[in-house]
Amino acid sequence: MLRTRLIAGRASGLILSAVFASIVTLASQVEVVLEPLRVDPVRPAPVTLRIPSNYLPKESARTHRGLPQPLVVRRGQVVSEPESQRLVRAFERERRPPEQDTLLGVWISYFLIAYIFLAYLRLFTGGRGGLLRTEAGLLVLVGATCVAAKLLLLFTGLSPFLLPLATVPLWAALYFDRGTATASGLVISLVCASFLHFSMPVVVVYLATTLGVVIFFHDRKHATHMLVAGTAAGLFAALVLISVAMSVGNGIDVIGDVARLNDSVLLSTIAGGMLSGVVAVLLQRLATAALGVVTRGRLQELTDVDHPLLRKMARDAPGSWQHARAMANLAEGAAAAIGADALSTRVGAYYHDLGKTIQPKYFVENLVAGEPTPHADLEPDVSADAIMAHVVEGARILREGGIPEPVVEFAYTHHGTSVIEYFWHKCLEDGNPKGLSDAAFRYPGMRPRTKETAILMVIDAIEAAARTVDEPTREKFEAVVQRVTNIKLRQGQLDVCGLTME
Repeated sequence: MLRTRLIAGRASGLILSAVFASIVTLASQVEVVLEPLRVDPVRPAPVTLRIPSNYLPKESARTHRGLPQPLVVRRGQVVSEPESQRLVRAFERERRPPEQDTLLGVWISYFLIAYIFLAYLRLFTGGRGGLLRTEAGLLVLVGATCVAAKLLLLFTGLSPFLLPLATVPLWAALYFDRGTATASGLVISLVCASFLHFSMPVVVVYLATTLGVVIFFHDRKHATHMLVAGTAAGLFAALVLISVAMSVGNGIDVIGDVARLNDSVLLSTIAGGMLSGVVAVLLQRLATAALGVVTRGRLQELTDVDHPLLRKMARDAPGSWQHARAMANLAEGAAAAIGADALSTRVGAYYHDLGKTIQPKYFVENLVAGEPTPHADLEPDVSADAIMAHVVEGARILREGGIPEPVVEFAYTHHGTSVIEYFWHKCLEDGNPKGLSDAAFRYPGMRPRTKETAILMVIDAIEAAARTVDEPTREKFEAVVQRVTNIKLRQGQLDVCGLTME
């Protein structure tokens, strides 16, 4: 039986969102729920306490050239000022113990944020966003980022502007698309800003940084460009913060702020963007494992024609190997023309027909001139089974050979769920003695869910149709391309791949 990638749905979205909301709610309220983490101003603080500026009385409110500043009691610090002691006691007394309605409201908020995020991935980011692995992987990375941010805020005195929150958006931009990166950035910004009571400077910086990396990340061929994008996003966020401060107050004394070094809001903002790029590069393997994607370095390795599986194909099914190489050249050019991943498409084309090595003579390209086809002695449904087996066997061989799943996906999507029309019509012409339906002649794969797999499907079908053209001309080939594409569209094979006719 063919194993394909699992498709996410509403039920999985509800479950994932509930788990996410539960974990993040616990993280957001941990210092309030656990009594040992209560801050007593006359004793060393067990955690860092950040009292929002809007809680402080006007006479005690702190600002930094127009920006509201929280009262921060760092972990291990003893509060000496009587007024600050009073504020700490009052703040801790007011929020403990948390009311059930408050906890429920927090949980519902995080649940809705996660569910909307997953629904967006499923509905608006193309077929790949609808994969369960993609949704679960992204939500795990987003949740891990939020929990890590909360722990850093609790157990260190780091500036909240220093947190590398744009790491996941950088990964999403590298492996998926800008829409996915933007959505993940919004979720992280909202959740982490809620840890700090939606302080205006925090919201501005988090949104500007996580969305800025989406704007500035352009070179998907080189992962190290994430460093450049992160730094640019940090600078962009600092400029946005300065402009916002000017609009709500007296602005920021840039020189004075920078002179504060460790306490500088602007330097921390820039450093937060830079750290996002550094972490994204250093933990890239973690991202690929969580998201089920493959790095460009691994794809480059798979293009080596001396790979054991490719040598096997060249030896056992030489005609299919020549076909695969031709498909790779055509598909790579098509992918590059529309901005898809050309390297991934080439690799997928190399390996997509590896299942033909099991029974190569069932495929016309492996027959020598004058050699009879074995299908002449087989019933149509038996021939169809032999043809369809190359999809199942190909996926099995590739997985056993350690080929990454995104490449295996080309093997079970390049025919989608289409019907082998030739043998189905032959069955009907023979009177259909077994009373079969077209389901017996339908490929057991799945429809393409990426632009790259869809490109290979269309080009593979065009190449097969082009073999039947007598006295080939440019006009005849263009007609074949149009006809095959229209057939795939009518069959619904391209409905979830992200390709359009524009």
